[in-house]
Amino acid sequence: MSYIVVPPGLEGVVVCETSLSEIDGNRGLLTYRGIPIQQVVVQYHWETLIPWLATGCNVTPIPPVKVSTGRPSNLEMAPLAILAEEVLHSPWSPDLDVSEYISRLPLNLAARRGLGEDPASGSVAFRYLSLVREKPPTPIEAEALDTYWVIAAEHSLNASTFAVRISASTGASLPMALVSGIGVLSGPLHGGAPTGVLNLLKEAAAAPDIRRVLIDKLNHGERLMGFGHRVYRTMDPRADALRTVFRRLAPDHDMVRLALAVETTALELLRSWKPNRVLATNVEFYAGALLYALDIPDSWCPATFACGRLAGWTAHYMEQRAKGRLIRPLARYHT
Repeated sequence: MSYIVVPPGLEGVVVCETSLSEIDGNRGLLTYRGIPIQQVVVQYHWETLIPWLATGCNVTPIPPVKVSTGRPSNLEMAPLAILAEEVLHSPWSPDLDVSEYISRLPLNLAARRGLGEDPASGSVAFRYLSLVREKPPTPIEAEALDTYWVIAAEHSLNASTFAVRISASTGASLPMALVSGIGVLSGPLHGGAPTGVLNLLKEAAAAPDIRRVLIDKLNHGERLMGFGHRVYRTMDPRADALRTVFRRLAPDHDMVRLALAVETTALELLRSWKPNRVLATNVEFYAGALLYALDIPDSWCPATFACGRLAGWTAHYMEQRAKGRLIRPLARYHT
């Protein structure tokens, strides 16, 4: 039997075919089912994206789902762990509408924080913010989170999505496959949760001179979090789409002014510090700024991202199950 030895990290290795999304890193393009992400965020709310991404068909929106508050709040648990618990305990069967099941999960998660009240109507993003914070959201705040979730929903074969597809290939149930994705997402190397950006913005906000903060980081060989991407060699198209809604939050919002100032200064410095590299703004920069402006606690940012990604994980699960082939690579022993 001949073996195919692949590079560490599966760099440059294609392991499956998908019709869900396509990335063109050189041109800075991302499409969902052939539609540019900039158009997708206009056409779909997150809850209507779920069935379209999974099946390619637009369906009648489901009625607002009910929030389950049967499980007690436990703020000592990591929010990602709470989300995994909700995934496993929320009612699921293959006969259940997948949109109903997935739409309920962010609401059940937010209800476990025990701060706000569920308005019982409106978008899932509006209800999530109503539950996870003490103050109700404005319409533009709800729109901003909804846009973030649509942008976060799908990004081809990243590490957590691969885990979901491996689980699906074994015949595991959808909830168990989603939990495998959540577990992989919890690792600090995966990304998605813009913790580094949040720290950068907080440092910049506390300093009298933003430029000096960034120069000091560069002089110490530190990365400027939120700039550069492993796939995109130009502007991250998700950052472009998220910047648009972020600017609409409130032009005079302190976080909006701060983020724009940090971005402008960072890009100027990076062009002179690293002229041979393309280090454009990536989605984590505006995700971090947006979640900060929406008063999402730092510890809840990974789980908030995961809520959006549930849509893509579900679509990949269904696509992989349809293939009916177990993913079973080999390991080569060495001493």
